[in-house]
Amino acid sequence: MGNVDYGKNNVKNSKTRERLTIFTLALPMFIWSFSAGIVTISLPTISQYLDIGTGMVSWVVVAHLIILTSFLLIFGRLGDYIGYKKVFLYGILLFTIGSYFCGISLDIFQLIASRIFQGVGSAMMLSMTPALVSSNFEHHRRGWAFGYISLATTLALALGYGVGSFITENMGWHWIFFSTVPMGIFAIYMVRTVIPHEEITKKRPKFDLAGSLLVFLAVMNLILPLELGKTIGWTSPLIMGTFSLSVIITVIFFVWESRQACPLFDVSLLKNLQLSFSITAAFLISTVLTGTIFLLPFYLELVMGYSTDFAGLLILAPTLLIIFAGPISGRVSDKFGSRIPTIIAGITLTVALILFTLLDQTIGIVFIFIALAVRSLSEGIFSPANTKQVMSHSKAEKMGSVSSLLNTGKYLGLVMGVVLFETVFEATIKTNSSNIEGMTSNGAFQMSAPVNTLLTGFHDAFLMGVVISILILIFILLSHENSEIENSEVPSKPEDL
Repeated sequence: MGNVDYGKNNVKNSKTRERLTIFTLALPMFIWSFSAGIVTISLPTISQYLDIGTGMVSWVVVAHLIILTSFLLIFGRLGDYIGYKKVFLYGILLFTIGSYFCGISLDIFQLIASRIFQGVGSAMMLSMTPALVSSNFEHHRRGWAFGYISLATTLALALGYGVGSFITENMGWHWIFFSTVPMGIFAIYMVRTVIPHEEITKKRPKFDLAGSLLVFLAVMNLILPLELGKTIGWTSPLIMGTFSLSVIITVIFFVWESRQACPLFDVSLLKNLQLSFSITAAFLISTVLTGTIFLLPFYLELVMGYSTDFAGLLILAPTLLIIFAGPISGRVSDKFGSRIPTIIAGITLTVALILFTLLDQTIGIVFIFIALAVRSLSEGIFSPANTKQVMSHSKAEKMGSVSSLLNTGKYLGLVMGVVLFETVFEATIKTNSSNIEGMTSNGAFQMSAPVNTLLTGFHDAFLMGVVISILILIFILLSHENSEIENSEVPSKPEDL
């Protein structure tokens, strides 16, 4: 009888430890997404307060994401060298310090500089999350784990809209950054206490410093001209030259990496078409999800005339559907495979973007809610299934590299989403309002643009989203999970804390 009780206690302790582990790993993701939500909903207020246009205020998001994306591969590989937990911990620390400096910023330039610093910390902790999940959970439990990670991130994003709008309306935009500082301190304590250190091989090859520099320059020279092109002209020598330089550096990077004994990025990973298709789908869906949520607060406030706090609550409410969608998607992925949930996610995203193209000044609040709900369902369903699908193609010794490659795709999509949707929106309203008397293209010009002009800008941006959504469906249909992965590939880890 005692043996039976002992077995039950072991099972109970194992489940408790498993839940505590996933809570601890999800916590930093929650904080990052919460921060993303409060920043996004506050952008119209920051734009008006500092008298800057959508192009300049978008740098509060874009600058952070450029640094984040540029360093993901670097820190992903570094995690393979020095340990995932160590990189994860320092990332949370830098992100928390960066949040404080954002809060004390006095102008847009200080704010952008602080967001750049914060981006380094974001890259460190986000690049490690899939690897830490994969190294702490067996394959048949990873869908469940990624489901709760998705739940935490999307729920946090939604709460960020609601809480951020309240803070911005009642306390000022500076406080949206201070709110994440105590959360970051708590996350550091939990990670130090709960997550075990993984075993690291003492004999390690030299870190690929040249590859790190090349990938950083390639990403920077790709994104910067996308953001600056609408200001100084797409055909200007500077923009064309920077694009060309990005292509050249990328080619040099791939040639260099293919000749390294232990490269920063294993080029052979791209030979796996299933892995490439899955990551491309993640990149594109991230682009659409981020681009739409960047523009929606402007639509709700400038076209519908809603206050910042009401707009935040309206975005928050339907997003709570993720509480059910994320975990269910993870469990379905574990039981039936990830293909079915990803296809459903692709279809619902396309429907959501079609609904967004129908938004106008007379549309009812119920229609807006439904469109936001369909978008949220797509986001919640896709992430855990796609992450499990990608990581199924990873060998144990390459989990950090595959994890960072996936996150590079996702967060490059975040940058591209803001840049592409904002560029189409701003270019459209500038073109259509160029002959309107009293309209200028300086400062917060979108605040004085006619409603019909604003609606044309939103329509064009969302129509582009429909086209991208169709491409997403194609890549999803081409993707498959590697069902032959063995549980023995999970790296060993200490049982004691």
